[in-house]
Amino acid sequence: MFRRPIDRRPRLGASVFGPCVLVALMACGIAAADPGSILGGGNFGVSRDLAKAESQFKALNVVGAGMCRIPVSEGVYFSPQEKKPLPQRCDSLVLMAQKHGITPILLFEYYTRWNGPLGGHAKWHAVGRAFAERFRPNSPWLGSQGVRDWGIRVYTAINEPTWKSNNPTPIPPADYAAAIEGLADGVHSVEAALHVSPGGYIEGSLHAGKNPYVKAVAPLYNGGKLWSLDIHRYWDVKHVPMEGTWEHSLQNQFDQVKRDVGITADIRFHTTEMNFKKRLLSEDDAAKGFFTALWDALGVVGNRGQRVTEFVLPWNIFNLAAKDDHYGLCTQLAPWTPTARGKVLRMVCRLTRGTEFVACRPKGKGEFVLEGGGRKVWVWQNRKAWTDRPGPAYRVTGIPAAATTLDVYRYNSWDGPWRTFEVGGKDAFTVSGLEPGETYLLLARR
Repeated sequence: MFRRPIDRRPRLGASVFGPCVLVALMACGIAAADPGSILGGGNFGVSRDLAKAESQFKALNVVGAGMCRIPVSEGVYFSPQEKKPLPQRCDSLVLMAQKHGITPILLFEYYTRWNGPLGGHAKWHAVGRAFAERFRPNSPWLGSQGVRDWGIRVYTAINEPTWKSNNPTPIPPADYAAAIEGLADGVHSVEAALHVSPGGYIEGSLHAGKNPYVKAVAPLYNGGKLWSLDIHRYWDVKHVPMEGTWEHSLQNQFDQVKRDVGITADIRFHTTEMNFKKRLLSEDDAAKGFFTALWDALGVVGNRGQRVTEFVLPWNIFNLAAKDDHYGLCTQLAPWTPTARGKVLRMVCRLTRGTEFVACRPKGKGEFVLEGGGRKVWVWQNRKAWTDRPGPAYRVTGIPAAATTLDVYRYNSWDGPWRTFEVGGKDAFTVSGLEPGETYLLLARR
């Protein structure tokens, strides 16, 4: 029997700073989310040593993140001999996630390698139905384990289908679309409110509509069967630059992909792999880029300007920098000891805990605003092409009447604010002396 985990998402209600946050959210149509509750990591292997998984869940608890990705290979989720799905093989890991207050998403086929046919609509319908029946919130099986009001809402399949080193024999796009549709139909046959999305797409394969797989499932997005687009983003100072250009932002590519393949539905966005690559630069410089990258991912907006980011899973919270210098975010897993980029991730979770997005302006102003829990937060992307007014000063407006101080944080403000200003009684305040080419977080508090 397991205790119900602590709900990491704040309750909407009257803010100590003024009007009800819920009213503001409903008025502008922005999806509510505490950043920490939708940040997380992967991968958590079903067939691996559960002791390692325990260390990974504890690391997420230290970070303050609330989600994880569980990849499931064919030998685990489906028995070719018995020709039936095997969701029970995930039981122990799913219950461990619940115990630690972490919400998983499932990914069928991380490596996208098959010894035989991918399987059609019928196979994937059976897989989707079986897993959703067992792991959806308030399922009979979870109820039998003493778990209430918790479960898996997101089901994805077939990661990076164009990566040839993973899949030397390309999947026919029509077969890919049939499998994805089968999964969606199977999951939705259990509960229509559950979400199904394709596994992540490699950033480089999405340019100019060249990815045949996302084009093949565009009708499924437009028909309402698929929920969210997963773009993998690995910033690189040479190949995927951030300096002086907004071209590679997740917001820009999300909009571009929808235009290129004809997705007209107002779909959601998420990323299960993102990082600022430590290559040709220091860990400190990578942390500076990572701070900008996190907010780029957290604040993607849809057709009506509403925030549509569902969750963001940096790669890789659990990899040691000694073995993975480009992407590793820790120097030790147990206890979790972060690199500079890992500290940035933990700082974002801590500073925004209990807040909700109330404004997202990635296009133009390069600004995000969050409020709740007695605090108000502004995030400003002070980078050329990321804001229409880069420079040494930022004008904060709408300071709550109850606020007394304004703390300014940079990417390396892990031990406390970079600067603090007294703002008691002021509705607006101009912060000067800012360095261009980086992101700032400003926190108003009592």
